[in-house]
Amino acid sequence: MKEILTSQTVGVMLALLFYVIGHWLYQKTKISLFNPLLFSAVLLIIYVKIFNIELNKFLTDLSGISLFLGPLIVCLAVPIVKQMDLIKKYAIPIIIGSIVGAIVSMFCVILLGKIFNLPNDIIASLIPKSSTTPIAIEVANRLGGIRAITVAVVILTAVIGAVIIPIIIKIFKIKNPLIIGIGLGGTSHAVGTAKALEIDELAGGIAGVSLVMSGVATAIIAIFL
Repeated sequence: MKEILTSQTVGVMLALLFYVIGHWLYQKTKISLFNPLLFSAVLLIIYVKIFNIELNKFLTDLSGISLFLGPLIVCLAVPIVKQMDLIKKYAIPIIIGSIVGAIVSMFCVILLGKIFNLPNDIIASLIPKSSTTPIAIEVANRLGGIRAITVAVVILTAVIGAVIIPIIIKIFKIKNPLIIGIGLGGTSHAVGTAKALEIDELAGGIAGVSLVMSGVATAIIAIFL
């Protein structure tokens, strides 16, 4: 029975099922805590705990899902292409804002890590938190971080940003899609980009560019750390 519960087929089906349920709940409620990425991850953790499944075996069986990370990022090009003319117009502020955001995020992690005397591998795991998952994993691996912690922190960063930034936008009555797009794409990557698309299509396109620029900046800066 345990062989069935830990099989690749069951694992992939559960991951997809939990994601679909989370997506449905999010569409119905618009509550960010039902973000399908977070929701499915929590349910998978509960599943592993309830059935006392060996984590390494389960992760190995689910490793095929990571193949979809690359194509997923490529799909973000769609809103970028749709708004290409306006994005070209604001190219310089988008690039500068994204790069500065990535630098501030990384060095804040390093500074706070030193202040709180965190182990180097934990700091390395947290450094790429504001870049999208495929880039964050590669950066963390290069710096000697822990993959699982990096993935968890990237998800939390994305969800928290997607919750807090729209609130800030409402409080300060921000209407400029440039600010909204850079803010969400540069800090909450793919989840933030999806949220930006809900707010404004142009903001979604800008968020997609900001996501890419932040990821590239993070990968380049990590070379010198």
